Amino acid sequence: MGMEETTRQPGRSRLAARLAGAVLLAVTAGIHLDLYLTGYNNIPTIGWLFLLQIIVAFALALAVVFLPGPLAPAAGAGFALSTLGGYLLTVWVGLFGFQEVRTTAGTVAGVVEIAAFGLLAWVALASLPGSAAAVSDSVRKIPGGALGAAAGLSVVALIVLGASVGTATSASSGSGTSTAGGAGGAGVVKVVIKDFKFSPANPEVKPGERIAVTNEDSVDHTFTAGPKQDKGAFDTGLIGTNQTKTITAPKSAGMYAFYCTVHPFMTGMLIVGK
Repeated sequence: MGMEETTRQPGRSRLAARLAGAVLLAVTAGIHLDLYLTGYNNIPTIGWLFLLQIIVAFALALAVVFLPGPLAPAAGAGFALSTLGGYLLTVWVGLFGFQEVRTTAGTVAGVVEIAAFGLLAWVALASLPGSAAAVSDSVRKIPGGALGAAAGLSVVALIVLGASVGTATSASSGSGTSTAGGAGGAGVVKVVIKDFKFSPANPEVKPGERIAVTNEDSVDHTFTAGPKQDKGAFDTGLIGTNQTKTITAPKSAGMYAFYCTVHPFMTGMLIVGK
C-alpha cells in the first residue's frame, strides 16, 4: 500500500505541473492578445507574428492538457523559451525594424514564460520512458534529476531576463522630451530619423503634445500613423533631408503604431500617456 501511494505521488505532481504549465501558456497568449489589440497589430511583420504567437500558445495549452506523454509539454516548453528569446532580441537589437522598450507587460510576460518553461520542461523530462537512451539516469529520476535540470535552466533564463530588462530603455526615458518655446511653453518631443531608423523608436508623449520629427538621412521619409486602424491619426508628409516637421500627438491615450510610407520596414510605437 505504501509503495502504491509512493508511485502515485510523481504522477499527481506531473499532472499538477502539466495543468499549471498549460494555464501559464494561456496567460502568455492573453498578454500578447491584449498587446496585439492595443497597437501591436499595426506594426508590420511584428503584428502578424504576435497573432501567430497567440494562436500557437492557446493550441499548445490545449495539447498539454489533453495529449499524454512528453511531446506536448516539450513543445510547450520550447515555445515558451523561443517566445522569451524573441522578446529579448527586440530589446537587445530590435527585430524587423522594431525596437522594444522596457514595459511592465513585457516583463510580466517574460516571467510567466520562464515559469511555463520550467514546469513543462520538468513534465517532459519526467515523462520520458525509462529506456530513453539519450537521457541519463539522473535526469530520468522523478522528480529529482528532471526537476533540477528544469529549475537550473529556468534560473539562467530569469537572470538573463533580469539583466536585459535592467539595461533596456524604458518608455519614459526614451521619450526624448525637451522644453521649447511655443504656445503656453508646451514641451516638444523630438524624434530623429537617421540610418533608416526612428530614434527613439517608442517615444512617449502627452495627449496633444507636439512632436518635432527631423530627417538626418539623405532620402525623404515620413512619420505616419498606421498603416491600419490608426491611419489618419497623424502624418508629417514627406520630410526632406535635414528638414524638421512638427505634428500634434493624438488627444486620446493609447499606443499608436507609426511607420515611414516610403520605407515601410521603418516602424515604431507612439505611446500617448494620460
